[in-house]
Amino acid sequence: MNGMNTLLTSATVLADSFSLDKDTVTPGVLGFLAIFVLGVALFFLMRSMTGKLSVVRAEAEVEKQKTSEEGRSPAGASTAEATAEDPAAEDASGKGGTA
Repeated sequence: MNGMNTLLTSATVLADSFSLDKDTVTPGVLGFLAIFVLGVALFFLMRSMTGKLSVVRAEAEVEKQKTSEEGRSPAGASTAEATAEDPAAEDASGKGGTA
């Protein structure tokens, strides 16, 4: 632990004696490459997200069409209506009845 304190103390002393010209210090090529890599990664992440959202949107549209078609057709009656008319169907589903 004592070695760590000595290292921090010497780093502080060296930093105080070293001066930088704030007008000439730039991020350089490494800074440019870091930002460029982040930009490329962001591009591909956004492209992937857009593709996945379009799939979700299409699935939601299909589900919406399915539910609207079931609501219009007489064969698409809800199970609550079917079980209200036929108590045996309710017992078979395991939701009610006298067991």
